[in-house]
Amino acid sequence: MHAWDDLESRLRRDADAVRRAAQPGATLHHHIMARLTSTATAVPSPRAFRLPALVLLAAGLVVAVVVGVYLSNSPPVPVPTAGSLAPGTYFLANPYRGGNPALDCIRGCAEYSRIIFTLPAGWSISDGFVYKHKDQPGEVGFSAWTVDQVYADPCHWERSALSPLDLHSTHPQDGGLANQALRGPLPRPLIPVTMRFVDAYGLSYPTDAVRIDLSVPATLDVASCDRGQFRSWTVWEVPDGANSHHVSGQLDSVYEIDVDRRPLVIDASHRPGTSYADLAELQSIIASMIIDRS
Repeated sequence: MHAWDDLESRLRRDADAVRRAAQPGATLHHHIMARLTSTATAVPSPRAFRLPALVLLAAGLVVAVVVGVYLSNSPPVPVPTAGSLAPGTYFLANPYRGGNPALDCIRGCAEYSRIIFTLPAGWSISDGFVYKHKDQPGEVGFSAWTVDQVYADPCHWERSALSPLDLHSTHPQDGGLANQALRGPLPRPLIPVTMRFVDAYGLSYPTDAVRIDLSVPATLDVASCDRGQFRSWTVWEVPDGANSHHVSGQLDSVYEIDVDRRPLVIDASHRPGTSYADLAELQSIIASMIIDRS
């Protein structure tokens, strides 16, 4: 389980509190200091470790979320297909609603319009993967998916059994990411989280989602897997399409979000060499997300 488990729910409460408490005459400095004060005086969880580092991590996350709240007053802009991204508020559009005849929702894509999020400085995008330090030991990033089936064995996936994603499973004790081989110790919990939505009328409300924390064995030689790929799941509309962006020791927090038709999946990943600061930025980005279902 990741070190930020106890921070995520607090971050979302803090971000919502900042929005509710914001006054026309108040400055960003006032709100940042207010949230940092409340965070610094909070009683630490009994499960916390490396307390000084986690206090700094919490402070960094709160600052990033608060800055994101103020940046998000500007309308979000679409992310480009590739390149560096300036700080600001962006959106990833649902590719299955863009008029591409090869990508449609006839067979049941995840039903949403776009994912809105706020980025700090230093992030980039390539092939739908929003990241820092791609292909380096400190890589950190996230991507969005419409999942078809989950491999029981992500290394020897060519002969692997397949099962539905956890949110759609009628037998949660079998299959899904919760029971996938080579992804960390069992039992592997599905952690309830809340993601923010906005509907066609501009009304914002929370929706149900779960997070599952996964890992790739640090000693695994990915080259020994089928076709040299470690695959988590298949992509429903692309023949032989799959999530195969994995290296030894990689850590993933996979968010399964309950939208119509199929769940929306957001994979937030990092490597063992990722810094606390970059990990804090990733968590602030996830905390800033709004799922637009208009």
